[in-house]
Amino acid sequence: MEYTGSQYIGEFIDGRMEGDAEYILPTETKYIGEMKDGMFHGQGTLYFPNGSRFDAVWEKGLVVKVSLNSPTWTRLERSLQAVTTAETASITRTRG
Repeated sequence: MEYTGSQYIGEFIDGRMEGDAEYILPTETKYIGEMKDGMFHGQGTLYFPNGSRFDAVWEKGLVVKVSLNSPTWTRLERSLQAVTTAETASITRTRG
């Protein structure tokens, strides 16, 4: 972490980040949640410098489930709905 500029506040088991923790990246993005074997694992939230956040369930550092209450998901869902509506309209438009 000293090489990447990240900061870790939490427990270590066998020299690895494990348990409830706070991990702050050099970009000031902050992860608060569960860690296992040095990776995001379990329930956790990413907080971004602009004030937005991303709530998810993580497995070995990857998102496996997004919380529907996450403000990021709400914006994403609206964007996908708008794209789907536009695509559907262009496909079903009659010619003539």
